[in-house]
Amino acid sequence: MTPERIGKYDVLAPLGEGGMAVVWRGFDPVIRRPVALKVLAKSDLLAAGDSSLLERFRREAQAAGNLLHPNIVAIYEYGEDDERAFIAMELVEGQSLQDHLRSGWRPEATTLPQVLEQMLEALDFSHSRNVIHRDIKPGNILISNMGVAKISDFGIARIERSNVTQAGEVLGTPFYMAPEQFNGQPADERSDIYAAGVIVYEVLTGRRPFDGRGGRLLKQVLEELPAAPSSLQPDLPAAGDAVILKALEKDPAARYQSVHDFVDALHTVFPKKPDRPQPAGAAAGTTVPNTGSGAAKRVAGNLGALRRAIGAQGSGSATSTKSGATSATTAGARAKPPAPRRIKPAVLCVDDESRVLNALGFLLKDRYAVTTADSGAKALEQLKTSRFHVLVSDQRMPGMTGVELLGEARTLAPGTVRILLTGYSDLAAIVGSVNESEVFRFVSKPWQQEALLATLEEAVDVAIALEASPPPTAPAAGGAEFVALVLEDEATARAVRQIAGSACKVLHAPRLDDALEALAKHEVAVLIADLESQKVDHTTLFKVLKAEHPQSLVIVTTTSSDSELIIELINEARIFRFINKPVNLTLLGRHLAAALERYQAFRKSPGLLRAQAAKRAQDSSAGRSLLERLKSLGARFTSAIKG
Repeated sequence: MTPERIGKYDVLAPLGEGGMAVVWRGFDPVIRRPVALKVLAKSDLLAAGDSSLLERFRREAQAAGNLLHPNIVAIYEYGEDDERAFIAMELVEGQSLQDHLRSGWRPEATTLPQVLEQMLEALDFSHSRNVIHRDIKPGNILISNMGVAKISDFGIARIERSNVTQAGEVLGTPFYMAPEQFNGQPADERSDIYAAGVIVYEVLTGRRPFDGRGGRLLKQVLEELPAAPSSLQPDLPAAGDAVILKALEKDPAARYQSVHDFVDALHTVFPKKPDRPQPAGAAAGTTVPNTGSGAAKRVAGNLGALRRAIGAQGSGSATSTKSGATSATTAGARAKPPAPRRIKPAVLCVDDESRVLNALGFLLKDRYAVTTADSGAKALEQLKTSRFHVLVSDQRMPGMTGVELLGEARTLAPGTVRILLTGYSDLAAIVGSVNESEVFRFVSKPWQQEALLATLEEAVDVAIALEASPPPTAPAAGGAEFVALVLEDEATARAVRQIAGSACKVLHAPRLDDALEALAKHEVAVLIADLESQKVDHTTLFKVLKAEHPQSLVIVTTTSSDSELIIELINEARIFRFINKPVNLTLLGRHLAAALERYQAFRKSPGLLRAQAAKRAQDSSAGRSLLERLKSLGARFTSAIKG
């Protein structure tokens, strides 16, 4: 029986079952996002005969909930009612690594697969937070439909299996258990390293190191040596044998003592490719600030690789179910691996005219998995149950306009990138779509085919970057490290200082040269500028700024009624917010706070930052001239510091 609600969550459908838990697809009606609900019946917990089990389950969930990393399934909430304990967590649309291995997926043997690198980075991060998984296996490595690996069940698997089983039965999945776990000794970081080593071995060779059953498997793990990986897969470099087998040493003291050491050793055998593909929307030569976590930096600039990282044989929601993936090949023989199939990004097209939907479907069908809806209400229902990378909506629709739909979608599916189709110039709707709905691009109707396809390609890159970004956290308090630059009159600058308080340092630039000097000296988080100032070519300045410093957010104050100019600034200069003059200071304060929060998100996720960089900063002589002035000032400032 499917319960209607668990805690505050609507229950939609079962996703899987494993151990004592049942996993449901759910929906959070408050935050309006899909979730996965892992549910344990209290009657089962009590039947285990351990009165502390429920409290331990709660503590483990809390510990796992503090692991905020792009390659770890995020935990949103722990809860209980009279009948059950449950955990609400991130819903990963895709399949597990176990599913992919069973379907015959095999990577090329000359490079370290992204899936493995992401798994190891997540383990390294969890160990740095003193959290041990204890049950790393392919079924707990979830792969999104776009190739992002996420480890699930941190801490939760331990509770499900410990003291719930027969007396004397050990914790873990036998094929991936370290020898000390078979001996009943406490697991530590090196036990996770052993399990990760088994997965690396299996992915690269198509076989697990040991495939016995019962007592035979126990004897193999405790006494026998695994075959050299290169003897099973001749394409593997022989130098990798010692690296991989060191992770599988019987004695924990002989293994790598940290995941970081294991990763470094793998990189000596599988060097990273020197030329990593950039996303379609990234500007040539764009650099990423030296901020954020090491994992986020490694994700940056590699969106194309993520899309090709693994080819799923189907779609669905990845959940941890049964353990023990079957071997992809038999001993001594290896079939040629199937070529990875690229999962098509999912696009939802919304328009009240069937001819428009048919035209979009025909244009996009070869590149994207297209779903259509003829009203905003139907689109919202689709967003509740399915994951879409891009939402393309017409503006003028009966019942619910496109701007209203995109506003709802922003809350319901924040990872879905929003594009507005518009055939008329409604300035209020355009400004509202940016300020409230955070539209990614405008596309004019009738559209140009190449322009629409290029815009969708950029939007997909952003969606992938969002998926690979760390889960959102409460924004930091800010302070002097955050700089807001006001290219406006002195009165506006004073008002911004008053509004900002201690959230950021506010600089005033009355002239363009002052602004360029400030941009050369400081990493500006927010630029607030008067669009109608006669002293500055704002359009060129904004384009140069977003190409060279994509982390900077631009807030424009304006009296303009030129809707074509506003759309140009949104599409080509990535304007963050518009404020009509005379300026409403309350609204300005709200937009400034939102800009600082977005700036912090960019610092944590350089991959997202690259994907949103403007790319047409140097199309004009004015742009080239302004860029040269900015670089010259920066070089002079750097020389002055060194001198």
